[in-house]
Amino acid sequence: GSGYQFVHAADMMYCAENHVKMMKTGESGLTVFRLLTKKGVWVWVQANARLVYKGGQPDFIIARQRALSNEEGEEHLRQ
Repeated sequence: GSGYQFVHAADMMYCAENHVKMMKTGESGLTVFRLLTKKGVWVWVQANARLVYKGGQPDFIIARQRALSNEEGEEHLRQ
């Protein structure tokens, strides 16, 4: 399955746009979104992903993520 099934519906297009950006430029830029946990709770996450090439072709993605507090996530939503 797709990882998008765990992304909040309101954040899905924003995440998809940054995914496309990464595929075009090699880096997603800072992405803040809500992710569904195993316990069924939404957690705010800040992520940055980078595409790594091998032999001139995309080989894998390195993503750095950190959980945010609800206050931090809501602040990003307002911006």
